[in-house]
Amino acid sequence: MLTGKVLTAGLSKDVKVTAQLLLNKKLCRCLLVFPSAQKEFCEKPQFICEDMSRTDVCQGRLGNCWFLAAAASLTLYPRLLYRVVPPGQSFQDGYAGVFHFRLWQFGRWVDVVVDDKLPVQEGKLMFVHSEQRNEFWAPLLEKAYAKLHGSYETMRGGHMNEAFVDFTGGVGEVLYLRQNTPGLFPALRHALAKESLVGATALSDRGEIRTEEGLVKGHAYSVTGTHKVSLGFTKVRLLRLRNPWGRVEWTGAWSDSCPRWDAIPTEWRDALMVKKEDGEFWMELQDFLSHFNTVQICSLSPEVLGPSPAGGGWHIHTFQGRWVRGFNSGGSQPGAETFWTNPQFRLTLLEPDEEEDDDDEEGPWGGWGAAGARGPARGGRMPKCTVLLSLIQRNRRRLRAKGLTYLTVGFHVFQIPEELLGAWDSPRSRALLPTLLRADRSVFCARRDVSRRCRLPPGHYLVVPSAARAGEEADFTLRIFSERGHTAVEIDDVISADLEALTVPYEPLELELVQLFLELAGGEEELDAYQLHTLLSIALEPGRANTRTQGEIGLRTCEQLLQCFGRGGHLSLHHFQELWGHLLLWQGTFDKFDEDASGTMNSYELRLALNAAGFHLNNQLTQALTSRYRDSRLRVDLERFVSCAAQLTCIFRHCSQHLAGGEGVVCLTHRQWSEVASFS
Repeated sequence: MLTGKVLTAGLSKDVKVTAQLLLNKKLCRCLLVFPSAQKEFCEKPQFICEDMSRTDVCQGRLGNCWFLAAAASLTLYPRLLYRVVPPGQSFQDGYAGVFHFRLWQFGRWVDVVVDDKLPVQEGKLMFVHSEQRNEFWAPLLEKAYAKLHGSYETMRGGHMNEAFVDFTGGVGEVLYLRQNTPGLFPALRHALAKESLVGATALSDRGEIRTEEGLVKGHAYSVTGTHKVSLGFTKVRLLRLRNPWGRVEWTGAWSDSCPRWDAIPTEWRDALMVKKEDGEFWMELQDFLSHFNTVQICSLSPEVLGPSPAGGGWHIHTFQGRWVRGFNSGGSQPGAETFWTNPQFRLTLLEPDEEEDDDDEEGPWGGWGAAGARGPARGGRMPKCTVLLSLIQRNRRRLRAKGLTYLTVGFHVFQIPEELLGAWDSPRSRALLPTLLRADRSVFCARRDVSRRCRLPPGHYLVVPSAARAGEEADFTLRIFSERGHTAVEIDDVISADLEALTVPYEPLELELVQLFLELAGGEEELDAYQLHTLLSIALEPGRANTRTQGEIGLRTCEQLLQCFGRGGHLSLHHFQELWGHLLLWQGTFDKFDEDASGTMNSYELRLALNAAGFHLNNQLTQALTSRYRDSRLRVDLERFVSCAAQLTCIFRHCSQHLAGGEGVVCLTHRQWSEVASFS
């Protein structure tokens, strides 16, 4: 039988007060107060009574109306609902005390298993509940979502699109309303016909506030239907909305008790109007525009929709990434010094949209999803491609327990001219980035999901996702959708090194340096790590080395240099000559990127400095090296750079010994890999 964690029943007065205080401060934490105080609170529970409907989702004490409005919208489409709430579960047949739910998370569907213990106070569910007291699919779904994100508390506050996307794997978009937003009604009609999930919010700076007309500002509503009503020669456009509270309804025109319903045919009135306090109501479009600020639409993803009706396949690319401080978190300002370091994706749109008949009432989106695709414009206008870009911050909601919130993130879209396309194959294109023209308006906001529908001519584009401020760190997922063909790749380098270029031409050592070597080496004529450290400390003193930047090379780095250039842990004069040539080369490279002669370079520059030294590394490896060799102030000094270059030289030299044809994949035994790893 269903059990609940009872917070105050059967407790002393003092303990009840303590529990109530905890309830008021941290709603989810109170579940941990009395873990042993459990009892059955429903004798004949049902997972589903008859069917799942929007009246099964009534809000409790948790401020998660955004989640519940999305769940109510989901019930309109059984095919989608059964994907989230797998059928065949019950408290009777095959009952094992657990229930399964499936939620989409950043490119994959996750199976979430929860037990049947629910938070209860005074014999009633504290959070979401159904109109039917013994029905529990909705509270258990809420618990599964809370488990996925860490706790019930993390569900306080949010946007419907976040839950929409997690229920469907679709793409959420936000439309900011104006009093004369063109094409809104047909856009909503098309969206609902395509099984898109739709919600609306009346924004408020002061939390949830009830209005005289029965609406709640700062509250999320489901948009569940549209209908045109003819009154004589006038057509009235109506929207059906639902308050997830299951009560508190609109009292204005076309509300449940409005006399205007008497003017329409009885069969229409009976089909459209339900006169009961269930939180659902109709309102006219103009009234809707007067009271609501945003509409949120989640267009279903290709994997949910299935094959395109026209027979062509859906085109989608998904990229997983991370902004890392000091490496690729370059901020959102294209003119900033670090902007070029942001992740970059090259998008090529191959085919324009198919032509369709014009629709005077077409919505503000156009293209795939809510309003249907628009084809090439007639009358000589340039053909366009519809592409939908979606950026998601991964796993950020569960970090609320640590006091973190969603970052302000977004993306820029630039057009790449044909003449520059060949240069856009690696991060060396840094100098070209400021010359590109923006192809579409940039979008940045502090939400988990940031999406934009673009209408662009066929061609090549650069998509640059970023956090608003340089140095902010977060995981992200970038998705690119189109009905017509496109290609998308992350701009990256192939891991390689020109071993011939890494070979320094032979030049005789200065006599003074030879004498210093022989003096330290003694009769064995070889240096160990300690002796090499002494030699370099003297040789690199200000005024000795013919370079601008001076810096000490530590003992640990000297040991690495011995591993790379020495033999058996010692360094002969011949091998020291090779080491010294590389050292001067690396120091000269370092000087180029130490523009202010401070003795350090910005860690964002490490990739370019390594490129200049002959190493071409992919994003993943460069990120790992940057994290290892930067200091807490995002700086790389000479010793760190030399250590990094020496390590790479060792690895590439060692791997080259196992290549048969000079290029390809290196296959190493466990012992050989251990030897490579020892260089680090």
